[in-house]
Amino acid sequence: MKKLSNLMLSANFLSTLFYSMSYPYIYAETLKAVPKGYISFEQILQCVGTVILCAVWNRYSDRLFRYYGLFLWLEIAADTILFADVIIRNNLKFYFLLNVVIYAVITKNLICGGTKMRAVVHDSQTLRERYDNNSNIVNSAASLLGAGISVLFQISITSLFVLAFAGNIIDNVFYLYIYSQLKRSDKN
Repeated sequence: MKKLSNLMLSANFLSTLFYSMSYPYIYAETLKAVPKGYISFEQILQCVGTVILCAVWNRYSDRLFRYYGLFLWLEIAADTILFADVIIRNNLKFYFLLNVVIYAVITKNLICGGTKMRAVVHDSQTLRERYDNNSNIVNSAASLLGAGISVLFQISITSLFVLAFAGNIIDNVFYLYIYSQLKRSDKN
């Protein structure tokens, strides 16, 4: 399980690195392109999705976790469509709306499943506490590095979308591997 824990930390580092290099600028550009009401819509949909999906995961965690790999593949497919569309058409309004829906429906399931996965991999309070602290360290280090890179280099919006997409895919590929290892060991 220590190997899987380290892989989770590696996934956190890499996805946070790409995220922190790209997403703040993407979000700033996107907010310039969308009406103010879209921002409230985003918050409402995110909160409704969180309430519903977290309640469902609390009730059916073991059953839903069997489909965690499917949720990962769904996000890869949805992100491929999302990022290809925004890179080709440069329609930030459509990007914003589709991203909100993907997050509220697919990514939120991944977040809930990730909570389950961390509980399976770290089966004691001490191991989970250590992982959570290490995760905070890794994420902060990656954020500092990513933000530093983005300050030093002027990166085009298209390149930022490519970096964001790469970070999402890397994260999902790591978690697909970790999930497959858990299934093999029948630890879930």
